[in-house]
Amino acid sequence: MFDTIKYGPIGEAVDNVMPQTEADPIGIYATTLSLFSAAINGHVRGEDGRPLSVWTVLAGRSGIGCKGTAYRNARALMGPAFDGFFSSRIVSGVSSGPALVSTLYGIELASMGGEGGSDGRALIVEEEWAEVLKRARRCPTFDQKLRTAWDGGEISNRTKGKNGTGEVQKVEAPLLGFHAHITPGEWHQFISAAAALGGSYNRILPIAVEQSKMLPYGKRAPIRADKRLTEAYRWAKQKPRVIALAKEAYKAFDEIRAFMVGKVANTPEHIAVYFERTAEQVLRVAAVLAASEMKTRISKKALQAAWAFVQYSINSVEKLVTENPDSGQTKVKSLPDLIREILRRHGGEATSTVLLRPLQSRTNAQGLRETVDQLDDVERYEGKSSTAGRKPIIYRLIAEDAKAKQPEDQAEERPVLTLVEEPKPKPVVREPTAPKAVIPQPAPVAPANPFAALL
Repeated sequence: MFDTIKYGPIGEAVDNVMPQTEADPIGIYATTLSLFSAAINGHVRGEDGRPLSVWTVLAGRSGIGCKGTAYRNARALMGPAFDGFFSSRIVSGVSSGPALVSTLYGIELASMGGEGGSDGRALIVEEEWAEVLKRARRCPTFDQKLRTAWDGGEISNRTKGKNGTGEVQKVEAPLLGFHAHITPGEWHQFISAAAALGGSYNRILPIAVEQSKMLPYGKRAPIRADKRLTEAYRWAKQKPRVIALAKEAYKAFDEIRAFMVGKVANTPEHIAVYFERTAEQVLRVAAVLAASEMKTRISKKALQAAWAFVQYSINSVEKLVTENPDSGQTKVKSLPDLIREILRRHGGEATSTVLLRPLQSRTNAQGLRETVDQLDDVERYEGKSSTAGRKPIIYRLIAEDAKAKQPEDQAEERPVLTLVEEPKPKPVVREPTAPKAVIPQPAPVAPANPFAALL
């Protein structure tokens, strides 16, 4: 799976350290994306001026998820060039709307006397996110302000003062990064349905992680910083940069957007709410990958790699939500059920291309064929050649009850044919007056049945 996700200097850096770590490669990759995007946030923006920070959450069981290991590996990969940012910009324990505004306001205020002017970059890192979520339940504004900060919109708060007076703290353009850790059990316990439906969690990319292997004790070599990430960080800070899609990637991005429209429409709402912002998430990840290459144009390959990463997050969400035995919520439909549902929506028949669009995150063309071959009520066949000369593969739903629902008068009109075999003639035996051999006669060939094609 990681081979389809990894891209550019970040992907290569993670690949290089895998012999030295037990962490999940996708977990290290996700963490590095999150940390690097937070560091370049504000220096690099999208075409619409919005921030490009990638918010991630590693979801894995304690002890075998290696979430902390992935975080430490990512920090080591980024090296000393990022130490100044990490030492002054990482915060934790923020669990209310006022605390979030106050934290970002304080960081921005403290930077105003610096050489580079006001710098509001901040990175929330929560290695025990469940504790924060537990406390955040008591604040009605936390989720809303967190969502607005991801969007880059203004957040504000009035502090309490004597005689009803207080200071108004305002952050006009938040530059907030976010990375957290949680276990699947904690996810089910503390991620509220109301907050999810409000859109709080479609701004975060959950990544399911697990231990990649077990290394012998004492055999782990230290992880060295990757120089290419250092160079990319310096490049990003040289001057403000805007990162946009290259023209070659326009069509691919439109296809992603079209696919997600179908995906959201065919997924239960309590699950779909987690990936309703997939298109923008893909753009953000792709922009960070382009920045790691020191480019301001997102190539088609970078976009496809970003899409693969976000698809992995979608699959992680589906797993987290549907594997909760106490949720009382509808589980994700099986692949065969989805195939049948899509075919019914298209009148019982659809080409492979049409069928795969809403199924892309669940299977590919080969997987679709293998699944259908095991179904009794769906068949596939080759259609007529198109103008390009290719014969499309068509999938068709076989209605088992079609015969049962057929009118009785039509059923009676169909002739019932019964074949009666002609008796075989007895062999002729001559009188034994002379020792002559009995010559058996060949059995006559039954005449061709004119109704055979109807049987």
